[in-house]
Amino acid sequence: MAPLLWWGLPSAREDALLFGGDPPWKAEQYYLAPDLEKLRERPAGADTDLNPLPARDRIVELTADQNARAEILRRYRFFSRQPDEMIVFRALQRMNPRRLDFDPQLYQYGGGYIYLIGAALAGAARLGLVRVTSDAALYLEHPDAFARFYVVARVVSLVCGALTLAAVNKLARRAGGRLAGWLAMLCVACAPVFITAVLEVKPHLPSACLILWATLSVLDYHARGRTRDAVRLGLQAGYAFGLVLTGLASAALWPAAWWGRAKETRAQARRGLLIAAGLMIAVYLVTNPYIPYDWLARRAALVSNISNSTAMYRDQVRQSPAGAVRVGELLVESMGLGGMVVGVAGLCLLWRRHGRETTIAAATGVATLALCALLGAGKPAEFARFLILPVLLLCVACGWLLAALARRHVALGLVAIVAVLLTMRTPAYLHAFAVDAWAPNESRVAAGRYLAKQVPAADTIGLLQEPAPYAVPPLDFTRRRLVLLPAAAPRDLDPTQLPQWLVFTADGEATHAGAWWQKYYRLELRFPPESTPRSPICWADKPVIIYQRVR
Repeated sequence: MAPLLWWGLPSAREDALLFGGDPPWKAEQYYLAPDLEKLRERPAGADTDLNPLPARDRIVELTADQNARAEILRRYRFFSRQPDEMIVFRALQRMNPRRLDFDPQLYQYGGGYIYLIGAALAGAARLGLVRVTSDAALYLEHPDAFARFYVVARVVSLVCGALTLAAVNKLARRAGGRLAGWLAMLCVACAPVFITAVLEVKPHLPSACLILWATLSVLDYHARGRTRDAVRLGLQAGYAFGLVLTGLASAALWPAAWWGRAKETRAQARRGLLIAAGLMIAVYLVTNPYIPYDWLARRAALVSNISNSTAMYRDQVRQSPAGAVRVGELLVESMGLGGMVVGVAGLCLLWRRHGRETTIAAATGVATLALCALLGAGKPAEFARFLILPVLLLCVACGWLLAALARRHVALGLVAIVAVLLTMRTPAYLHAFAVDAWAPNESRVAAGRYLAKQVPAADTIGLLQEPAPYAVPPLDFTRRRLVLLPAAAPRDLDPTQLPQWLVFTADGEATHAGAWWQKYYRLELRFPPESTPRSPICWADKPVIIYQRVR
């Protein structure tokens, strides 16, 4: 997977499209210094916009002045094609170690993850692999230098992926021997959600990895009753929670372990689990020391960040049945229909044979699925990142059942293994990342070239998303007029004033089926072609769709 780490990064290779063939801007033309100061000093969360757009009830002018154009171009110098990656570097940028300010103001991602990425960058700087400086002019004029930050941070995910495979192997071996361990690893390595997770700067895979190791620790404690196993449980679960809020799913290990205890060790179980719980809380506070401080002393940033997160999920909780259906769809996309069916069957059979141990091992996955069902209604495919842990556990059960079949009947086992792997759509995801990392025809770049050649400079281009590398192809933002269309038709709409072109990034044309603007436009072109296998969980080589106005 290492050669694919360079996918979707900011690069000077796109300068000809971004600046219309003119020389790239000098650093002072981006007006960055005032905004950097605002980012450092403002009390809002690191994942909130510095200059949010006004209410989306009308067509918004995006390139009204030089400041607006500069803000757009800055995104193409700093952001990757994964929309959530940049917030990690924003959180690091706003900290000020000289003032002992280590508050990243990013609370759904824990300090355990932000500090880990910071340490990785510091280590890479010592080795001369990256240049870390407060002089943003360097990165504005040399975006490839900032791209190295992403590569270093993605290496952290890649290493956690390797540790995850080791934990999966160990857990499956515990259930069914060496063959089960290797087959479980194979299923995980081919799962689209895992492939995506090891190539992104996000804490969900590292957290899931630690929860797997915590699961092994609690199983060891259940089997042997050793205090050191309880200590491992507390440390691993605490850091999993310290990495990202969803790591709280590790708390499900405690009731499962208490229910699965042996009767003659009740007092010992209570003592060990209390030690583990205390360590979990302590590790979370050590990796997130600013949480209690901010709650007591400066609540504005904490409330801003929490509000930004809860706003995204408030309506989903009321639609939990639809959320459960969506979670089922995303599980199929995450690991293939064959993997999910065999995994569920294997889990049921394991529970019949080893009820207590299976309950303990599956507890965190069940808790995660329940939470995702509450929040998943209407979510896009990238929401599958929250399903990494259930997918890992289902792959363990899948590997166990495939190994059991292969031992009884080799031919039947081989057929089942091939059937599981064929439904995973692994090649589509590897192809998307490979194209984005190395090929010159990546969807957004190809769309940018087409628009530069075919669309007259005087024509207005309409967008459905704010311009950023993940949402809009590189355009000549120094000259072109861009407008943002609202979600609902404006009351005073004059169809003749609509932009001549409409460009957006989506998994397909059906994403906006029934939108108010559909009757005014016709499909012009799609990058990549419709025949290209889709990989909706990842942002690599995401389809770009171009419409032209007809009325």
